[in-house]
Amino acid sequence: MRTLRRLIIAAALVTRFAGAAQATPFFTQDPRTLPQGMWRVEEHLLFSEFDESLVDGQEVPLLGGREASSFTANTRIRYGVRDDLTMFVDIPYARKRLVASDGVTRTNDGLGDLFVLAKYRFHDNRQTKTRAAVAAATKLNTGEYRGLPPELALGTGQANWLLAGLAEKQVGRTTYYGSASHVWTGTRYDTNLNPGQVMNLNIAAEHLLGSGPWAAVAEINYSHQGRSLQNGQRVEASGSTLVNLASGFQYRPRPKARRTLVIEAEIQVPVSKEGYVRTLPEAVFYLGAYAIF
Repeated sequence: MRTLRRLIIAAALVTRFAGAAQATPFFTQDPRTLPQGMWRVEEHLLFSEFDESLVDGQEVPLLGGREASSFTANTRIRYGVRDDLTMFVDIPYARKRLVASDGVTRTNDGLGDLFVLAKYRFHDNRQTKTRAAVAAATKLNTGEYRGLPPELALGTGQANWLLAGLAEKQVGRTTYYGSASHVWTGTRYDTNLNPGQVMNLNIAAEHLLGSGPWAAVAEINYSHQGRSLQNGQRVEASGSTLVNLASGFQYRPRPKARRTLVIEAEIQVPVSKEGYVRTLPEAVFYLGAYAIF
C-alpha cells in the first residue's frame, strides 16, 4: 500500500501542470485524434505484484522465485499531424524486483520497449455522436533482456506489429468504447523463439456523475495469445486466454484558459485465466494524467 500511496502523490504532482480536454479509459484504446498541430503529453504509472504463475490454467507458486513486482512510468507523446491523423510514441521506464527462491532480492531498472503508433479517424458524426478509427503500431526491441530472467527483463527481446479498429458511441451521459486489435509477434533471436500472435478485444463505458467533475469508468479486456514456436516447433506449454475487469474514476474540473485538469485512476484484475503465464498479476494499479497544448 505504501507503493500505491506513492503513485497517487506522483500523479497529483504531474497533473499540477494541467490536463487534457478529453478523458478516456486507459486499457481500451479510443478513436479520438488531436487537432492539427496540437500536442498531448501524458504520464501513466502502473504497478503490479506477482507471486503466482499460470500453468495449464492452474495457479501455482511463481516459477521464477518467491515473488516479483513491476513499476512502470510510461510517458506518451501525441501529435496531431492532421485533424484526422495522430501519431504517438510511448517511452516506458520500468523498475523490476525479484525475490529469488533462496531469498536474495534483485532489481533492475531502465528504459523498456518503445511503442510507436499512428491513428487515422475515418468517421466522426456529431449528430449520432459516433467516431471510428484504425491504428497501426510497432513495438521496438529497445529494452534490456539478455541474460535476465523474465521477471527482471525490461523488454521482450523481439519487435511486434499491431493493427487495430477503434469505435466510440455517446448515449446521454455515458460514452461507450470498443477496440479490437491483432498483434504479430517477432522472433526473439537469442532463443529462436517466436511468441504466439495476440488478439485483443476491449469494451469500456465512461459515465459522468451528476453535474460535478467526476466520471466513473468500467472496462472488460480480453486477450488471447496463440502457442509459441521455437526452432520451428510448436511449444505446447505456451499460449493463454485472459479476461480482465477494470474500474476507476476520472476527475475533470471545468476548463480554465483552454486547459482542463484530468486525474484518472483504475484497478484491473484478472477474472478468467487459461493457459500459461509466467507472471500472473494479482492486480494492476494505474494512475495517470495528461496535458494538451
